[in-house]
Amino acid sequence: MSDFLKFYDRICKPDWNLTIYHSSIVDWSITIGYKNTSENYGDQIINIQSCDMELAFAQAQVALKQWLSVNEGGY
Repeated sequence: MSDFLKFYDRICKPDWNLTIYHSSIVDWSITIGYKNTSENYGDQIINIQSCDMELAFAQAQVALKQWLSVNEGGY
C-alpha cells in the first residue's frame, strides 16, 4: 500500500481524485478519477476491485503506470 501511495503522491495531477474504499460487500476498491472541477470529470483513470488488499494496491500501481505510459508518455 505504501509503495502505491508514495508513487501516487509523486505523480498525481491537481485535477485527480483518489478514492480508497473497503467494505464486506465491495471488498477493496481503488479508483483514480477527476475532480468535479475538471473538464474530464466523470472519467476514470483506474478502477480496481479485489478481496485481497495487497493485490488491489499492486494492481492499482501497475494499472496507473500503464495508463501513464499510454496517455502521458511515461511517468
